Amino acid sequence: MTLKFNKRKQTSAITFLLAGCLGFGSIAGAFGETPPASVQIKEFSLLDTSSDIVGAADFTPEGNKDGHFKLRLSLAQNTVINSVVLRSTDAYGKDNYQGVWRTNHVTTGWLLGIVQDKTVTSSSGTSHESIIINPGFRKDVKEPVGEFEGELNLDLYATDNGTIKETQFYVLEILTPQGTVVSKPIKYKSPMTTGESTGSTSPTPPPIPTPQIPTPVPTSDNPLIHVLFNGQELQFDQVSPVLKDGSTLVPFRKLFETLGFEVQWKETDGSQKAIGIKDGLRIELTINSTTAIVNGKNVSLDVPAQILNGSTLVPLRFVAENSGYKVSYSRNGSEATVRIDAADEAPNTPTPTPSPSPAPIPDPVIEVAEPYVVKGYVRDAKGQPLPDIVVFADNTMLYDSNILGVTDESGHYQIELPQIATSWHMGADITKSFNEMDYTFHLNVDKDLPFSGSTGAVRNFTWSKFDGMIYIYPNFTSSDDSLPEFDMSDLEITLTPAGPLLDGSAGRTITKRGGPISNGAGIDQIPIGRYKATARWVPEGHAPISLQISDSTGKYAATVEFEFGPPVGVSTTNYLAELNVKIP
Repeated sequence: MTLKFNKRKQTSAITFLLAGCLGFGSIAGAFGETPPASVQIKEFSLLDTSSDIVGAADFTPEGNKDGHFKLRLSLAQNTVINSVVLRSTDAYGKDNYQGVWRTNHVTTGWLLGIVQDKTVTSSSGTSHESIIINPGFRKDVKEPVGEFEGELNLDLYATDNGTIKETQFYVLEILTPQGTVVSKPIKYKSPMTTGESTGSTSPTPPPIPTPQIPTPVPTSDNPLIHVLFNGQELQFDQVSPVLKDGSTLVPFRKLFETLGFEVQWKETDGSQKAIGIKDGLRIELTINSTTAIVNGKNVSLDVPAQILNGSTLVPLRFVAENSGYKVSYSRNGSEATVRIDAADEAPNTPTPTPSPSPAPIPDPVIEVAEPYVVKGYVRDAKGQPLPDIVVFADNTMLYDSNILGVTDESGHYQIELPQIATSWHMGADITKSFNEMDYTFHLNVDKDLPFSGSTGAVRNFTWSKFDGMIYIYPNFTSSDDSLPEFDMSDLEITLTPAGPLLDGSAGRTITKRGGPISNGAGIDQIPIGRYKATARWVPEGHAPISLQISDSTGKYAATVEFEFGPPVGVSTTNYLAELNVKIP
């Protein structure tokens, strides 16, 4: 798709976006306002996450995949659009601090790129042009995006910060002089349409098809490749690893970040470079070049980094071995396993295939209530039984009058209740040790209601949450005066598990924006474990800035490993870690 920059008054693009909100129903303006009339959305959908069109602040690729949204809008009259905002929210429309994209500085966030599919008629016939409506942020919030009218076809691009996905909710806001139009939260499952045909004599041109990346069928020449890092299999969301000319190629951002690099993407003089930087090591891979640069020295490659199906892939072995790791490769029929291990920990005989999945856990026996007995099972979120858990039946008539029971190897407990006229309420705690510290959590009971002793009850418990929170303290006293004022919502923290979590699971990489949390500012709802943390500042109108980070020791570096300490106050749900960030 050829993109052209629009230097004239934009008449169609944003109108389309405004219609996008109104067509979904349950649309309202801001409090006390009346939404603009004569606006109808025909389609508002998430098409794919495989393109790389926009960056954080400019209409240029920067190495992150974009969320590609499609908008069709019908405007009955000329409408001024001041700004457009796309928000990542929860199911109720509450901002979850996971992503905001916008056309100007009306709020914080990244650039929301808008492209209009415009029909051009000439003596040679009819053609389509893709016009970029906003090539970058509009620095003055008073300057409108443009005036628009008629039938519009728009593509919206939002650079992916980890939350552009089909399971996420989004809200669209259109600011006009007549009021603000806000869509209800929309969860994208597949392209969604609403509204009737416009009845226009000129049919709306079909959208430009988005190339689909086929799922490869494993063969002897094209095996299914499993990549394991320190024994944990990596998951690739967009493009799977491929075998090309004897070398394993994998998505560059996933590999670099797994190995602890800060990732950069540069385009100069027609060349494209994927760059990884960490702890005195810099690896530069130029697309389609068999020469890489490692700490300023040229190094030959057997297979170059390349773009396949819209994704940048790099040679796994080259990157890993130049980062101090040992790589082993094994093959079993149409499947292959690549292991990345510390140089002194690589196994002599690599495992040919991933470990088989454990046998399914049988459902617990269905219990039946009986008088003056309370019983049930205690299990974790995966259904595994939890033995030696103390369960208590609390007498609601007498203060601090409890009867205790303990679960057996199958996670089952049973408590005999005295034959007195009273009711009971159930509770249980679990204490787990992690790196020589004990963490205690309340267990969730399946039916959190009191019951009469004469009827008895069955009460099962599940251990599903073991979260902590992180206070974050910015130290920007030496900040460049040309940079904007720091806002916690512009702070992006990425946490990579450094080993199993408290419940023994592998965990996953978490990226969150800062915001208000209990008694402070930072991020919360983080499963207890040991993490490697990195930080970026993404102030509006600027490309992301990598920050240095430290724990309580005050030693700043590009990354820091930390664990959670004691909770705030007497609560067992607020285990706390504290981090400091600053500009290098």
